[in-house]
Amino acid sequence: MFYTKEQIEKLEKYRKTFETAIHSGFARNVGSVALKEIEDIYDEAYGSHYQYNNGCGVCVLQFIKRVGEPFLREAEAYKKKEEREKAEQEEEAINTNTAEAPKTNKRTRKKKEDGTE
Repeated sequence: MFYTKEQIEKLEKYRKTFETAIHSGFARNVGSVALKEIEDIYDEAYGSHYQYNNGCGVCVLQFIKRVGEPFLREAEAYKKKEEREKAEQEEEAINTNTAEAPKTNKRTRKKKEDGTE
């Protein structure tokens, strides 16, 4: 996996941009601040810098696709992993809480409170 959980959470706000670039073949309204943040995450994840001209629409599209394809795959993998872990935790909680409650009725509770067992 290329991206850490923290990186995926940061990239999540650009999901629509990635999906549009990959599925429709264009990237629009990708601001310089967003590109810088995506670049920083890419540099951190891959350990190298991707050279491109941010004034060139085709270059930006290629970069967005390069970052977006592994992001979408890994985001789905993390989502499935979290759902699986949550289901396991719920199953474990159900299994530990299956102990049967003590059987009492009003008469036995009253005897216990009065001390006349």
